[in-house]
Amino acid sequence: MANSIEVILNADSGAQEAAGSRAILEKAFAASGRSFGISVAAGDEIGRVAQEKAQSDCEVLVAGGGDGTICGVAEAARKFNKTLGVLPLGTFNYFAKSLGIPLELEEASRVILDGATVRALVLDLDGRLVLNNTSIGIHPAVLLQRRKLYRRWGRNQLNAYLSVLLTAFQAPPRLRVRLATDEGEVVRETPLVMICSNSFQMETFGLAGKECLVAGKFALYVARMGGRATICRLGLRAAFRCLRPEIDYEVICTSDVTIETLRRRSFRAAVDGELEQLQSPLRFRVAPQPLCVLAPRERSDG
Repeated sequence: MANSIEVILNADSGAQEAAGSRAILEKAFAASGRSFGISVAAGDEIGRVAQEKAQSDCEVLVAGGGDGTICGVAEAARKFNKTLGVLPLGTFNYFAKSLGIPLELEEASRVILDGATVRALVLDLDGRLVLNNTSIGIHPAVLLQRRKLYRRWGRNQLNAYLSVLLTAFQAPPRLRVRLATDEGEVVRETPLVMICSNSFQMETFGLAGKECLVAGKFALYVARMGGRATICRLGLRAAFRCLRPEIDYEVICTSDVTIETLRRRSFRAAVDGELEQLQSPLRFRVAPQPLCVLAPRERSDG
């Protein structure tokens, strides 16, 4: 039905229980008079349900979960020319924060009903959508440690930050990578390569690179190689937002980069906060088609 809303909730999201979230949304959407449907899914089922709902005649496809969930639903929304709605129910919610979307569910639901459509810059990774960032090296090791802590102690920001500290005391990975951009090729040895297009995330960690986004590009970060003590210091500087560009890391503004790992073809990567096994080389570029997303009207008007 035209002007209708289809919502996909992640059953495993950490911010609120799916049943409670569903009740809040049903009340808000029913009061609006809009036609709507709500589906609850988990794991790989989220992508399948998103594809199915995106092929309906709904106008808005809504993702309720963390950045990984939102990315999967956004892929379907973009493919079938739907407007994306965002309900931030994850741990960090970087994509929602970058758009000024409220973290409270009732307020976020009002953005779905009354917000304005904005065109968000997103990344293309070998033909697939990336909302915020992708990294290889030490960050995927952090997420692996975080997954263990979540299973044992629950999903919360304390365990998320603890995973960083525990990983910092391990021997850092040593990546040898070739980076090919419009400016040419360079080879670097590093514990971390990260591609980022999220201004809020840059601000959170005190990273340089916002000028890249202003220019319609993304930031490519390459951490300086060092031993265990150096990595510990980098972790502390990141926690206190005092990382030093060109000393602790190199930042490159680009709209297209190919990353080739020179020691191992297959490696673990973190894509919008989700662990994946990827194959070298990887090509990142600014997606030729921006993502249409509902955001608060005061933000879009400003």
